[in-house]
Amino acid sequence: MANKVNLDISERLDITCKRGDTFSLGLLLKDSAGTAITLSTSGYTFLMQVKGDPLPDGSDRELIMGTTDQGRSATKVNADRVEVATNFTVAVDDSGNATFTAASDAMQLIDAGNYVYDIQQTVNSVATTILEGQFTVNDDISNPTL
Repeated sequence: MANKVNLDISERLDITCKRGDTFSLGLLLKDSAGTAITLSTSGYTFLMQVKGDPLPDGSDRELIMGTTDQGRSATKVNADRVEVATNFTVAVDDSGNATFTAASDAMQLIDAGNYVYDIQQTVNSVATTILEGQFTVNDDISNPTL
């Protein structure tokens, strides 16, 4: 008889990207038979969030970036102004592709550093985290705003 069960099916995928560059991550989702899932008509939605270190008071991690269709927009404070990052958009198609994109101007607002992220899919009201890992942003030399 089994004495434990692990319901965490997420895979680990560490991501390294460049500050100020366009971010694009494509995933091909297939069912257990290896057939691409028709995402656009199957009711799939996706949530991707990048967060910083846990806060000292034990509250949730700071949201750095998130998918805008989930209503969570991150902001970046620079001196006396607040900029709202465009964040990630998610495009799905009938060939099983889910593409997460962030424009270069949104990526310019993210400080170089190490963060954590995950991607959660929801279908038929069942939410499942499918990917998680480190999200490393390397500094960029070129800066179009200077």
